[in-house]
This record gives sequence, C-alpha cells and structure tokens, in this order.
Amino acid sequence: MEHQITPRSLILSMLQASNNRAMHVKTLVSIGNIFGYTGNTLRVNITRLIRKGTIESDERGLYQLSRKGIQISRYIDSWRDGEKRLKRWNGRWLCFYLTGKTEVGSKKAGKDFGFSGFREGLPNLWIRPDNLTAQPQQVEKLLIRIARLEQGEMFIANGFKEKLVRQWQETLWPVDTIIQTQTRCLEKLEKSSSRVSKMPLENALVESFLMGSEAINTLTNDPLLPREIMDGTGRKNLARAMLAYDELGKQIWSKRFEEVRLVKSPTHLKLAAG
Repeated sequence: MEHQITPRSLILSMLQASNNRAMHVKTLVSIGNIFGYTGNTLRVNITRLIRKGTIESDERGLYQLSRKGIQISRYIDSWRDGEKRLKRWNGRWLCFYLTGKTEVGSKKAGKDFGFSGFREGLPNLWIRPDNLTAQPQQVEKLLIRIARLEQGEMFIANGFKEKLVRQWQETLWPVDTIIQTQTRCLEKLEKSSSRVSKMPLENALVESFLMGSEAINTLTNDPLLPREIMDGTGRKNLARAMLAYDELGKQIWSKRFEEVRLVKSPTHLKLAAG
C-alpha cells in the first residue's frame, strides 16, 4: 500500500466518514491505538488541526470538521458522482492566471493545482479542458482555498493556436500512466475485496483503510479529461468497484465502532490532511 497513515489523516477521515457528526476525543484515541499512535500523539494533531482551521471543537471534548474542512472533504468525496461531473467538451479551456508568482510559487502551484486537472500551459497560466459541470466560480473558490492564493484570475478561453493546443493535449497529462495506475489499483481492490472480510477484525480495519485510501486518491487525482484526450473507462470501472468496497469497509468499521454511526468507510484524506 502506497499511502502512509498519519494521525491527521485518521482524524479527518473518521470525521468525514461519520457525516461530520461530532466525535469524542476518546473514540479518536481508540482508533489511533489500532494504527499504533498514542493518545498524546492524537491530541497533539487534533490541536494542530484546530489551529489550522480544519476542525473545530466544543466544551464537551467533541470534534467535527470546520466549514473549510467540509469544503475540501466534499471535493474529495465527489468521486461518487462519477460521470455526472463532466459535460461534453466544446474545445474551450478553463484558465487560471497566477499573478505575481515566482518560480518557487509556480512549483507550489503545480502541487496544489494538480488535483483538479490543471496544468501549466504557458508561464503562470494554468489550464484544463472546460468540460466540468461545476461552475468556474466554484472551481476558482476551491483552488484559492486549497492553494491559499491571494492573487489570480479564472476565465474561459479559446482561439489558442492549433499547434499549442495539440501540444497541450499530447504532453500535459500522462494519460498512459494514469490508465495503468487505475488498472493496477482496480486489480488490488478486487483482491482485497475477496479477503478482507475473512481477516481478524483489526487487520481488516487497517487493510480497508489503506486500500480504500489508495483507490480514492487514485480517483481524486484523475484529471477528468474529455474523451478527446483520455478514455475514461478505467476511472468508471474503478469508481464502480470502490462503491462496493466502500460498503464492505463501512460494515467492517461499524462492527468495531458502532457508536460512530458511519455513513461510509473511513479513508485517508490526503488532500485535506495536507
């Protein structure tokens, strides 16, 4: 499994999986113990997440995602909407122009923007096909939130030179690598599905968390390209399999933590855990 479990990711994933119902610190500490973390480590990370504004608490020692945390976790969870997130591409490009960015800033933008399929098409101009059903204003708000930007401009454009557009389509997105990653992940997910319910409970908790995390991170990192650039069959097959695996994981976790009332299987929220 490629995704390291961290105390921060455990906290965030449990709060999201419980549909943001407030959760007691004792429950979070108990979950942390399964993954080898002490109560002190969990409490330190809870404090850091509060300072970061990702979670919030009340006087009873109960914790839940903040408005900021909910926004990011909803984006991560949007993989469940599948192809509803896409519309037919008409050749236009969704563009975000970064103003006042240095080379270092541009490298950071690559990490922050990559999750939503944006690539740097020209210096400081980050582009993706305009094939998302989400409104540009929604996309802009999410980018600004995650990348913590203060300057930038979102707009839709066309009329770029044919040679440049062809170069973008052929070089900006590693299509073959993305498809291979999705295929491998699907194979691992299917193997895990056949064995996880036969494992000792705590082993099954860890495996379902790790495998579900890998699948969801793979789906979240899919750039949602139009079929003119990339065939979406791998994404569709993986999403379908993950929906079934999610239900299996939820059943496993509910056996151990019935009081949490999970609505989905906990998984590592890499983007939100940051």
